[in-house]
Amino acid sequence: MEIIAYAVFLTNLLVAQGFLELKQEGIQRNMEMCKKLAKDPYFETDLVIGKPWRIYYTWNMKIDTRCLDIVFKNATPAIIHRIWTDMYDYLEQQPYWESAALHVTTGAARHEMLLFPAQGAAGGFLAVPNVVRLGDISPMRNGVPLLMFQLKLVRHGKYLVMMDCHVGVISLSARSNHTPYRSEIAAAVTELDMGDGFPACTQEKNKEEQFFVK
Repeated sequence: MEIIAYAVFLTNLLVAQGFLELKQEGIQRNMEMCKKLAKDPYFETDLVIGKPWRIYYTWNMKIDTRCLDIVFKNATPAIIHRIWTDMYDYLEQQPYWESAALHVTTGAARHEMLLFPAQGAAGGFLAVPNVVRLGDISPMRNGVPLLMFQLKLVRHGKYLVMMDCHVGVISLSARSNHTPYRSEIAAAVTELDMGDGFPACTQEKNKEEQFFVK
């Protein structure tokens, strides 16, 4: 089970079904963090599609040694139609399906979402998670909310920051075919000023770089 993708989808679903309550102050705090991330926005869809992005640091979710990849593709009509077929009856509200820009998959289990550009700063998206595809979740009709994400490219596009604006999970990733130095990751984390988080994919390191997790 790819824990970060599953946990985010499951948390949003449980909130929607009334089984789990996110405190209002927590939601407000997460939304403020998204607004902070959206300052000086830098995001282009063409710059994130292609080779996988591997998560090397997280906030509000600890994955330790796990190496989780995120893959972005253009949302083709066939993909949009398939996810529309799966999710149409279960959504609280419908997105403008024709505006879908990106198809996102995470992990070997291929958890997937469709991203729709939101109003406001570049990198803001509404998202439809295909919870039906997970197989072990039975959502209620009209019970799954649209998710909200803020994405941002930092350090000249070398790193991608992705935040779930409701749940508050944040990830920092780099292209999986170019393993970054942990010192570079630490510098990017410091610049983001999002508070304390957790190194991820901790068994992977660049060449002979020394890296220790406390």
